Amino acid sequence: MPIDHLSPPPDTTDGLLDSWKAIARYLNRDESTVQRWEKRENMPVHRHVHEKRGSVYAYHAELDAWWQGRRQRLEADQGNGAGIPPEAARDLPIADDGPRARDRWPRWSAGVVVVLLVIATGALVLSWVPYGATSPSPFGATLVRLTSTSGLNIDPALSADGSLLAFASDRDGTGELDIWVQPVGGGREQPRRITSEPGDEREPSFSPTGASVVYARNNANGVHIVDIAGGTPRLLVDAAQTRTPRFSPDGRWVTYWTGVPVPVAPRGTAALFVVPASGGSPRSLASDFAQARLGTWSPDGTSVLFVGERERDPSQSTLDWYIVDARGGEPFRTGAVAVLRKAGIEGLPIPGAWTGEDGSVVFTTYGPATSNVWKVTVSPATGRVAGEPTALTFGTANERGPAVSASGQVAFANVTENIDVWRLPLDPTTGLGSGALERVTDDAADDRLTNLSDDGRTMVFMSSRTGQEGVWVRDVQGRSDRQVTNDTAGLARISRDGATLAVPRGRSNTAGVDLLSLADGRRSGLCDDCFAGDWSPDGARLVVQKNGLSRLVLRDVTSSRERELAAHGAWYLLQPRFSDDGEWIVFHTSGTPTTRQIYAIPAFSRSPIPVQAWIPIVTDFGVQPSWARDGSGVYYFSLRDGAFCVWLQPVDRVTKRPIDNPVAVQHFHQARLRAATGAMASNHRADGYLYVTLTSSAANIWMLGR
Repeated sequence: MPIDHLSPPPDTTDGLLDSWKAIARYLNRDESTVQRWEKRENMPVHRHVHEKRGSVYAYHAELDAWWQGRRQRLEADQGNGAGIPPEAARDLPIADDGPRARDRWPRWSAGVVVVLLVIATGALVLSWVPYGATSPSPFGATLVRLTSTSGLNIDPALSADGSLLAFASDRDGTGELDIWVQPVGGGREQPRRITSEPGDEREPSFSPTGASVVYARNNANGVHIVDIAGGTPRLLVDAAQTRTPRFSPDGRWVTYWTGVPVPVAPRGTAALFVVPASGGSPRSLASDFAQARLGTWSPDGTSVLFVGERERDPSQSTLDWYIVDARGGEPFRTGAVAVLRKAGIEGLPIPGAWTGEDGSVVFTTYGPATSNVWKVTVSPATGRVAGEPTALTFGTANERGPAVSASGQVAFANVTENIDVWRLPLDPTTGLGSGALERVTDDAADDRLTNLSDDGRTMVFMSSRTGQEGVWVRDVQGRSDRQVTNDTAGLARISRDGATLAVPRGRSNTAGVDLLSLADGRRSGLCDDCFAGDWSPDGARLVVQKNGLSRLVLRDVTSSRERELAAHGAWYLLQPRFSDDGEWIVFHTSGTPTTRQIYAIPAFSRSPIPVQAWIPIVTDFGVQPSWARDGSGVYYFSLRDGAFCVWLQPVDRVTKRPIDNPVAVQHFHQARLRAATGAMASNHRADGYLYVTLTSSAANIWMLGR
């Protein structure tokens, strides 16, 4: 007789499962597996308010519906040849036939299951409910789930009248993101796909009439407009790495910005533009800013609020929301960041919409902590933030991309992300991938790779396991982890022999670097006002970054003597890495909002190496370089094929000049497992593996209405 993996055990026939143990028994899996499903695949699990995180419950019908959708997706992936990670493959059901109907549907109907837990302040706690379910709160708000798939549904946009939802989704099974449109009211009409071009289409925005949508082909270049009734999209802006296009309230203009995604470079260069919606030449706004991004129109359409930074400054003293006249002019500061920090809201505040009803800016944050939807008032008279921020949601996942209709409905994506370290075995001859990806860290916290010792036995990574980001060390063979610091805001670097860590000093971005012995915990100062780059193979020197990351300096660990290697007046010089023989250093630059280039320089030049003498390794787009074995090439992340993928640029072993074309090492085109989505892409080669930081994601869209 076939095994029915979802037949309920005798003690759960009432439809309620009140513990992880009961949920695991119901699904015939162990507790760690079902906890992983809840984290990575949006498995519907509820939590009691004001109780510990482990106090959970679930319902038969919700698990049944989720299981069937997951099973169909994984079987479809098998059928079309898509690669299924080993952990997903082992989770596939053994039985070929489904569970019996009388076992699958308990005595109550799943269509009305709603869990809305109301906090005393009047904000809402977000939990799992089926598509279209609603529930009024005592405060006049209603929370509605608008999408319900096990995949990725993000970047919501609401038409002005609140009747239509546009969003980006991978629901068609290709692994890429397209723009879809559906009625907000639900009913029988299914979501319609209105774009189907290769690569990702993201960040839609409705025209005021709701007849068309503007969107970005983020990594394939350009801003496009398409009618929601269908048809061929119209190219509005032909430029690289365009992001977050937004129609003005009168529909005559579109604002957008260019630059790399926020997770790749939270403080990277970015440029803000406005262009006529009918076509024409874009006009730069805040052109003298080091970064200007994430523009949001004022309610009257005369100005644009944006995230900006006037100059490259590690202390972020000028980072704030700014307002600029849409016709151009000098931006002025709102004071938002100071107000939010005082209220305890950390991370980069990302504005989603500036509403006309009360002048509120609805926003979320990007950072290591969970992000919720907030609002804060920006005074129309002064352009300054007025009053305290107010939380609109209290979800346990990351809530992002808020959109607001004219009637005050707020849509947002509830994103479940798991950031972990993975590794890819490398062929010793070609340096290319020779096997399947393997997960190295596997927990509910965010784990971001820093580097490894040369023998591959000791790995350093940043983790939020204690609720605050700190430096952790893993014994890769024994798979045991230990926390080294919990007071650092930057990345640490381990020496080649695995004995010493270069760690940032405290949580300040400008406090300097200390050396920490892993054997006895002794700590000593290395340098002030510097950032750790990389250790020389003999452990005698470190290359460090200074002057706001625009200088590379070689510092002797014992004598503290320094020698400048390279500098640039306008570029960041990032991710410096010694070659295995210690003779060369490779690094990438942050020059313009849309270019990232990789260069190599000799490590022991007697004088600073002028820019014209730098050896260009990657000139189109490349970040996070790591040397291949024997210095025969450079691994790096690139957008050259539309997603952040790992490439290898072969170089001459002697001159380090590029030879032949770059070769793809590993593609990350599937929207649910990518580099540079939840965290900055990072990589390191050690002991026959290429280690990388990847983010697995699942998301659905909710709406907070009235």
